[in-house]
Amino acid sequence: MFRYVCGFLVFYTPWIFGFQPDIVEYDGHLSLNLQHSFDHVKEPQFFDRGTVDIQSIRTGAVTLKQKPLSVEDKQKLKALAEKDGLYRLRAFVQALDGRETSFLTFVKACSLAESHLSDILTVSLDHTGSVIAVSMSTSPAICEGRHISHEHLQHFNTTVFVKHMEQGPVPDTAAYIQKLEKEREARERGETKDNRSFLAKYWMYIVPVVIFVVLSGAANPDGGAGTGGGGAGR
Repeated sequence: MFRYVCGFLVFYTPWIFGFQPDIVEYDGHLSLNLQHSFDHVKEPQFFDRGTVDIQSIRTGAVTLKQKPLSVEDKQKLKALAEKDGLYRLRAFVQALDGRETSFLTFVKACSLAESHLSDILTVSLDHTGSVIAVSMSTSPAICEGRHISHEHLQHFNTTVFVKHMEQGPVPDTAAYIQKLEKEREARERGETKDNRSFLAKYWMYIVPVVIFVVLSGAANPDGGAGTGGGGAGR
């Protein structure tokens, strides 16, 4: 039998994920097919775990349908935990246009077992609403070596979070250009008064003259001294 879990999860909190729900301009439905593996090999074999239906990106309506672990699965998970192996999860995401993308994530098998199959799935979206990452975590994330009985490894207790990518500030180029145009037109009409000081207005003319005078004086020190000596001899 499948276990159905329906509900509205608070996974669009602005101070956690850096976006405001009321400014999300898109909405849609996403479907994730989950597969998992208990193999401790380089090329593990995956089996169906269940599905996650994100019915609304904006409101956060989610439906989960996941298979309970069989007796064989429980034994494999405990054996994998004893070997300090990794529990692997693969998610296939199907968008509205029919495209399917797969994402691979993993946690330590011991942390999943000690959490009594309580895991957290984080689905990250870009600014267009497309999935860019699916990650899995457990709480606690550190294995403590506790003994786990089979009765605690029956059903997955999964929490789904949808994380929207935060967009950085965009410069208002059009407004800046309009401001420059208005200032230019005002100067042409003589409406803009230049309140700068004399030095601020004409420093580009004053500086070369000062430099020229200083260099000229430094280049003729003997000429100044000779003139002074002639006056004293009279």
